[in-house]
Amino acid sequence: MVMEQSENTTKEEIEGLFEEDPERKNAAVARRVQKKKRVVNHDKKYDVQVIPATVGVTPEGETAPIRRCAAYCRVSTDQEAQSSSYELQCKHYTEYIESRDDLVLVKVYADEGLSGTQMKHRDQFLQMVSDCEAGMIDLVLTKSLSRFSRNVVDCLSTIRKLKALNPPVEVFFEKENLSSLDDKTDMVLAMMASIAQEESRSISANISWAIRKRMENGTQKIPTACLLGYASDEDGNMVIVEEEAKIVKFIYKNFILGIHPNVIAEKLNKQGSTTVLGNPWTGMSVRNILQNEKYCGDVLMQKTFTDSYLTHKVKKNNGERQQFFIADHHDAIVSREVWDKAKAILEKMNYKNWKRQSQQRLIPLAAGLLAGYIPISPFWKEVSVARLENATSKFNEGAGGQLVELVPEKEPREEREDLIMSEILDGFEVIDTEVGRSDSVMTVMGNMLKFNKPTAAELMYPAFVRALLNAPDKKVAVQVCTEKTKCAMPFSKPENQQSYAITLKNPAVVVAVRKLLPDLSPDDALTFKGQLFAENKVIIYDLTKGEPIKRRNRKKSDDAADQGAEADE
Repeated sequence: MVMEQSENTTKEEIEGLFEEDPERKNAAVARRVQKKKRVVNHDKKYDVQVIPATVGVTPEGETAPIRRCAAYCRVSTDQEAQSSSYELQCKHYTEYIESRDDLVLVKVYADEGLSGTQMKHRDQFLQMVSDCEAGMIDLVLTKSLSRFSRNVVDCLSTIRKLKALNPPVEVFFEKENLSSLDDKTDMVLAMMASIAQEESRSISANISWAIRKRMENGTQKIPTACLLGYASDEDGNMVIVEEEAKIVKFIYKNFILGIHPNVIAEKLNKQGSTTVLGNPWTGMSVRNILQNEKYCGDVLMQKTFTDSYLTHKVKKNNGERQQFFIADHHDAIVSREVWDKAKAILEKMNYKNWKRQSQQRLIPLAAGLLAGYIPISPFWKEVSVARLENATSKFNEGAGGQLVELVPEKEPREEREDLIMSEILDGFEVIDTEVGRSDSVMTVMGNMLKFNKPTAAELMYPAFVRALLNAPDKKVAVQVCTEKTKCAMPFSKPENQQSYAITLKNPAVVVAVRKLLPDLSPDDALTFKGQLFAENKVIIYDLTKGEPIKRRNRKKSDDAADQGAEADE
């Protein structure tokens, strides 16, 4: 009988089994007898025939095949010293390849004034790799590995890519005397590429340190190649270019008078004027002129910095690096008072600042059905009800029974357009406020305003609306507008796609509406029926006439809760 051995069987138990069954013991011992080592007869000789390689080998007495050869040259700056090195490299490889009988020149690829730490801007290098992949080149000659690339990843990946082609393309580094097709040089190439990259990092760190020290001492030269109105003299000092300075003064003068940067750009283009780089003027280029402190004689250094010596990506300095400010550094084109005034106006109308500020000016509409209503911007975080009531109350008092214009005659064009909207009727005649039949319902719940589908249908499924508040009367209006209208918010999808209710989660609108409903707790919800004014494309909701939301199956839920309470008792 064969007995199974468990993992916990002891040595004594195993020996006991063998004593009971001697044959079994003999069989086990036989299996453990070491096999004899095989004896190899080294005296036996074989007749081995060696077949020589034929690919890449030139037989004796024959001429080596002519290889198509290219050269790659690069210098990292446009300085005169390196420019001569660049020309010498090109000349050297042209003469060298033409003097060889086994080589024929395809092309000398050369990148001038470009860093070797990245490939994306080295057009000639990328073209050379593309020509190698197309089978046009057999051999690439270059001065050194650092001329080829200073990035370890780019260098090794390119070499391996060329080596994997059929037939493989050889890269020969003259200074290191290394060939990429020699397997014994792989480790050496990796080490040399790492050294070249580290050298680039060290150079970058040294240059950054030197520039920072010059900034601290105030001796850093300010580049003026891209600065309208200024040039640099022989000593590197900033001097005013009068013809260009006239354009700068024109921009500041018109902007302070209330003309929008986009309009100023249009005027400059009509005059045939261009930017310092020769491009047409845009609103953004005009803003850049207005934001530059150099035009009032000051200098703020290190506004940007290079994040990595490999990517050369320039980032805006938002506090990551030190900045250095020098007042009255050079002659100003505009006075400091003019520059400060332009800066103050620009900050008020700057779109990015709108998003950062919690609330802007509350300007009631001047006329029409919604006279006194205040548009709420979707970029505000919240809005003060007291300010809403005060702004509308002042408007009503100033009107005195008549509609008045609140904005001065010389206010910027955009603000005037926000106040004088398309709904204002000619002559400010009396408006017919007859209410149309409406099935629109607005629900105030949690952190949102919810509108039923008939709301979109009655407004003809508008893509954008704006919300307006009349705090003293406790009314909310939803008005159709275009995407370019100030305070516009996305609303409805097209008719064939809008199948559900619409929600608005604009914080300023929701918070203001809930503050006008002080008795509404966060968990409660109220519904309000709308009043449709079809001609004006407006629906108005009266917040004094709210009704509790009708919840489905609430009775069943209450009964179930009562039953649970009785069971607990």
